[in-house]
This record gives sequence, C-alpha cells and structure tokens, in this order.
Amino acid sequence: MAEIRKITDPALIAEVACLADEIWHECYKGIINDAQIDYMVSNFQSKDAMLALFNDGAEFYAVEDDGKIRGYIVLEKEKDSLFLSKLYILSSIRGKGYGSLALKFVKKRAKELGYPSVYLHVNKYNQRAITAYLANGFVNERTLDTDIGDGFVMEDYIMRAKAE
Repeated sequence: MAEIRKITDPALIAEVACLADEIWHECYKGIINDAQIDYMVSNFQSKDAMLALFNDGAEFYAVEDDGKIRGYIVLEKEKDSLFLSKLYILSSIRGKGYGSLALKFVKKRAKELGYPSVYLHVNKYNQRAITAYLANGFVNERTLDTDIGDGFVMEDYIMRAKAE
C-alpha cells in the first residue's frame, strides 16, 4: 500500500537522488535527448542540488510502497502559491494511482499551508504526465521556455490547481 512520508533526515536525500537518476533516464527517454537528461539530473536532481533545496526549506516527501521509496515529491513555498518542484515515480508503479495519491496530497498540503493553489512545470512533450495532471484538476496556464545552460532549453507548460 502506498504511503507518503515526509523526509526529515538529510541522509535520505542521497537515496532520493539515486532514484531520481533512474527515474529521469526511464521517464524522459524519447522526450529529450540523453545529453540533456544527464545535464538536468546533474544540475537539478543530484544529491548536492537536492540538499541545497532541502537546506533552503523545501519540503521533501517519499512515495513509499512496501516500505521502499518508489518516488518523491519536493514542494517549495513561494509568496502566493505552492510550487510542486518535483514529482517523480518509478515506472514500475506508474498507472496504479500513486501519482493521483501524490497530487491529492500536494493539493491538501497547499491548503494546510494557506495557499490558494499549487502550480508546476511539466515538459510540454510529456503527454503521460500532462494527462495525469489534467485528470487531477490541473489546468494549463501558459508555456514557458527556459534556457538552462549548455545549449539546453526546457520547454514547459505551467499548470495550476486549487488547493483542497
């Protein structure tokens, strides 16, 4: 049975970063090229990058199944809304309701923190994720292309949902 548990021990961030490397290489294959996947994992999903977020106050959550971390959520508190910075789940449990459980949790957490909404960035070619977000009450607000260095660009939609 799936469970979402807050990560309070920074030592677990290394485990999350290893999981991130695996998930990113399975999830983004065919959406962006291998060089960009490696670059983004190194710069945004690495142990050091995640520890920096953790130390800056981002909330980390493990999506667990049978006591093992199978995915992760990172939430960043902003002035007017909660930013769902990261939500990634292993392919072996995708399509089984874990993502919907996580999104329900995120919208509830936004409400607990007093935010009217939660927003996220999603690669505009990641149709599986977009479909899941739409099915869970998110709406597409706009596109955002961001130069992330080394000649790479993130081509995203900004999606938002009401806190619940």
